[in-house]
Amino acid sequence: MTLSERLKAFYPRSMPVRHTERLRSAIGGSIGIAFTALISLLIARYLHLTPWLVAPLGASAVLVFAVPSSPLAQPWSVVGGNTVSAIAGLLACNLIADPVIAASMAVGLAIGAMFTLRCIHPPGGAMALLVVLTHTQAPLFALFPAFTNSVLLVVMGLVYNFLTGKSYPHVATPATSPRSGLLRIREEDLAAALAEHNEVLDIAPDDLARLLEISELRAWRRMAGRRTCADIMTAPVISVHFGTHLKDAWRLMESHDIKALPVVDRKRRIHGLLTRDDVLHQAALLDAENPENGLQRLITRSGQLHSEIPEVAGQIMREDYVSTGTDTLLDEMMPLFRQGDKRHVLVIDEERRLAGIISSSDMMRALFHAEN
Repeated sequence: MTLSERLKAFYPRSMPVRHTERLRSAIGGSIGIAFTALISLLIARYLHLTPWLVAPLGASAVLVFAVPSSPLAQPWSVVGGNTVSAIAGLLACNLIADPVIAASMAVGLAIGAMFTLRCIHPPGGAMALLVVLTHTQAPLFALFPAFTNSVLLVVMGLVYNFLTGKSYPHVATPATSPRSGLLRIREEDLAAALAEHNEVLDIAPDDLARLLEISELRAWRRMAGRRTCADIMTAPVISVHFGTHLKDAWRLMESHDIKALPVVDRKRRIHGLLTRDDVLHQAALLDAENPENGLQRLITRSGQLHSEIPEVAGQIMREDYVSTGTDTLLDEMMPLFRQGDKRHVLVIDEERRLAGIISSSDMMRALFHAEN
């Protein structure tokens, strides 16, 4: 890293936030502190209490009104973090005479307690330090002003964020675009990555997952460009008829290493889709303990006019196939892979005849081979 790059690191890039959001946050912080201060002052005058407002609440207001989606800004984090930190400061101040040792122990206890109680709140460290620096020893401080200030600020946070269209307490909203079924990152992958990262991130895992999903969808749309299904579909398509025997259908799958066969009529109009999973599922029903034996029974011709065992493709094909037109843009294809068997989309022409097939593998190849 060059010297100029190191110097730039001290001054981060501007945050991608609209000016209206900055104004909303500033106004909210002012209103939140004003409300908290006014109510706390009235309580203090009525009950003859002092102090009535604590400085760390200013930092809490930044979190509650500027970044209400942060895990560090949630109601339990604010109230629990500030209160337990005040208690940590009181313990250190009452038990340790040396101010330096007391200050360090207070902050350490506060951090440990917030981790344990799952209420990490950065201003909590300042709350614990404030208690020691002001040599506050009265246990009532934890209740008033620490707890009371925090509750009042959260109440105003709930009202103000609701009125300005912010989710608080924050609940991740689902993506506006349907999931594609092609995105490879799962919740367990994300959890493992966060554990491996071994650092506390100021973002909820569900929000991070949603951001990754939206980013991947946007990247796909950018790389898909103006390409259509006709550009990447497999054609001509190996298919079978309704009356094709399962032995012949299975042989086609095995010899061509394919996982699905469209079931068509003589004019190549679609009736259904026969997949490898459908055949194996039916085989398992015939012999759950030995599916291989069940498969052999399934694909063996009985030679009888009537049989209790399915014999032709049309008997076990699925009718929940997904189809689209040859001129459909690739960026419109992504949601289709959440339907049907989730791995194949049939492509049909203007006369609704089978023109091609697109698998999830075809889509991924189109993504990775994109030049832009």
